[in-house]
Amino acid sequence: MFNNPIVAKSLLFLFVLLYLVLPVGAQDMYMAPELDIEQDCGLTLSGKVIDHDSREPLIGATVIIEELSQAAITDEYGNYHFHHLCRGSYTVRTTYIGYEEISASFRLSSSVVRNMALHTDAKTFGAIEVVGGRIERQAQATETLAGRELEETRGLSLGESLKKLTGVSSVQTGPTVSKPVIHGLFGNRVLILNNGVRHESQQWGNEHAPEIDPLNAQELKVVKGAAGVRYGSDAIGGIVMVNPRPMPDTAGVAGELNLIGSTNNRMGAVGGMVQGRLKQLPLSWRLHTSLKKAGSAQAPSYNLNNTGFEEQNLAATLGYTQERFGAELYYSYFHTKLGFLSSAHIGNLTDLANAIGREQPEETGSFTYTIARPYQDATHHLLKARGYYKTGEIGELQFTYGLQNNRRQEYDRHRNTGDRPQLDLDLQTHTTELVWEHKPIHNLSGSIGATTIWQNNTYAPNTRALLPFFKGLTVGAFMLEKWQKGNWQLEAGVRYDNKTLDIQRWDTNRELLKPSYTFHNLSGSLGALYELGYHVTLSGQVGYASRAPHAYELFARGLHNSAATYEEGDPNMISETALNTMATFTYHSNLRLNGELSLYSNTINNYIYLQIAPEYALGVQGAFLKANYQQADAHFWGADLTADYAVTNRLTLNNKTSLVYAKNRETGNYLPFITPNRTDNTLRYSFEDRSASKLSDTYLALGGLYVARQSRSDEQSDPVLPAPDAYFLLHAEVGTALRIGRQQLELGVVGNNLLNTSYRDYQNRLRYFSDEMGRMLLFRVKILL
Repeated sequence: MFNNPIVAKSLLFLFVLLYLVLPVGAQDMYMAPELDIEQDCGLTLSGKVIDHDSREPLIGATVIIEELSQAAITDEYGNYHFHHLCRGSYTVRTTYIGYEEISASFRLSSSVVRNMALHTDAKTFGAIEVVGGRIERQAQATETLAGRELEETRGLSLGESLKKLTGVSSVQTGPTVSKPVIHGLFGNRVLILNNGVRHESQQWGNEHAPEIDPLNAQELKVVKGAAGVRYGSDAIGGIVMVNPRPMPDTAGVAGELNLIGSTNNRMGAVGGMVQGRLKQLPLSWRLHTSLKKAGSAQAPSYNLNNTGFEEQNLAATLGYTQERFGAELYYSYFHTKLGFLSSAHIGNLTDLANAIGREQPEETGSFTYTIARPYQDATHHLLKARGYYKTGEIGELQFTYGLQNNRRQEYDRHRNTGDRPQLDLDLQTHTTELVWEHKPIHNLSGSIGATTIWQNNTYAPNTRALLPFFKGLTVGAFMLEKWQKGNWQLEAGVRYDNKTLDIQRWDTNRELLKPSYTFHNLSGSLGALYELGYHVTLSGQVGYASRAPHAYELFARGLHNSAATYEEGDPNMISETALNTMATFTYHSNLRLNGELSLYSNTINNYIYLQIAPEYALGVQGAFLKANYQQADAHFWGADLTADYAVTNRLTLNNKTSLVYAKNRETGNYLPFITPNRTDNTLRYSFEDRSASKLSDTYLALGGLYVARQSRSDEQSDPVLPAPDAYFLLHAEVGTALRIGRQQLELGVVGNNLLNTSYRDYQNRLRYFSDEMGRMLLFRVKILL
């Protein structure tokens, strides 16, 4: 099915390894080495674990001292005890089934009694995972997709998976490409961290999906709003963190196998993971691989010709941990081949004008797995090396190096030159990060660090010079501090980045030009969080960030094949600057109603955007839409609402509503490609587990997504075709865990667009030519090994 022998052999090796090592490795358990206790270490930590509301003792709760890997279980009175402790800084974590986990850090200088009051676990606010107790909350709005919510997205792309979170949508190019959008901002303004490394590819293209395999993630975390202090000044819109599961800390071998199938495009996907830890050495390892293949997607009334895709992924991790230091080596390989809607690539101006807004494309074809021109082929390699060293009891020094190579090839439909691509880009990126994180000192904790990014972009001879040769170097330094006492938490940070960009390009007279740019970008943030009682949290954040224009926004010139658009940049652009303000009200840890409301305002000066022109472009490649990059002062504002209401102990109603507004402050006009308002409501029923049944964690959910028409659109923002109508999509999910003997399976079915509604999405670049996908059922089986 796949023509890559390396990936095929890797998959075969993984499956063979699973069956060979699992029965043997699972027998041994790793025992942590005993700590040397000094003779004068005679301090005691003790207390009670109680229910916060009833004040009743919790029997059998677990209290863990993280640094010592010691645990205590509360007795019949809720008491716990730790003896023979040395002076120092400790993190104590308390857990109990049915209650929220809490974690607290403090310095032990004498014997002390600390009581732990746990809140009843309201578990999640929809897709927002509640992490820990009050200690873990952040001033900046953050959402996490994990657990069951993440499992329901298996088989989807990263952009499609993140759409389950409030305030996150996607900009699409047909049914095969999806990129995350946070509060109406996307592209270079949304920074993606893949396993702690800043993902660098040709992300300037709206139809260049992130080269990341979500099957390798345990959680997807989104930080909303300007978040440039810690990770880079260009994170004006926010950050997406793709986090794998932690490396195993006990000896033995385990794994899982995921099987996924889809009805609409007849997609098949298989993903496997095996991991373990050695008994004699503190060495952990993990292997992960996945394969996907899909044919032409189906709109409700017709076939979407040439929209198949295939994907191959491989990842390996090796970790070494000691008490005071450790290291990790990670490698990932991602390859995809994506077909693009053939009816969007037109030969002449008359046919293009007739194709735009047509009810059904003239060329629909029939279902096939064959991917013909036009298509793109992308390969991404990531090598990460990370090490840490604990600097006594006061902190930890961390160093991370990342090497990435991104190769992107695009093949035109109307210039068929055999196997040679018309666009062939090669981007190499080196990133470094040195960070020192210090533990709490008088209620103050934080980090200070420095980062570098070096890039070199080239294109193959005799191919399209859509993006010029360039070399870029960014050097940055930052400091973040957090103060916490009682119900208050304050955060502040500052960052400076210096970016140099050297360009080599040919002008229309074939003269070589070598312009150079230097950008000075400053970022800062100030946030506060206050626990107003036991169920209400108030938080606010003000962030300032600046983003230098990308080389593509400066010097794009020519046909962007996969976007079916002729695009031009502007070499006179300057850095964007953004002032983001956000306020959040959270009502949590209640048995019935829980929710969160966030209000935000983002003022962006010199906002860079791609504006579709009213006229078309004609060349030897065919007739296409035309667009150019522009700058204007802009204002974005809106609200996110998430609410859970427990109708009964087993029936829950969930609401996710996002409102996004934007305008050009200079002219008062609308801006293109801004997210329409939407609301998603789901009713979920969890069945009772029975002791004699082989089924557990069984649930059924039914919901509907309503997306309003983008009313803030006119002939200036969308001169070619007005915004499409509003639409409603019915969706459902069902899932369960099945135990057969000692084997555990997780089964699920997700249905999207169950009414087979014909609609077009405003943020799809190909809405001019076709409808969206019709009804789709996604089947998944997870086998725990």
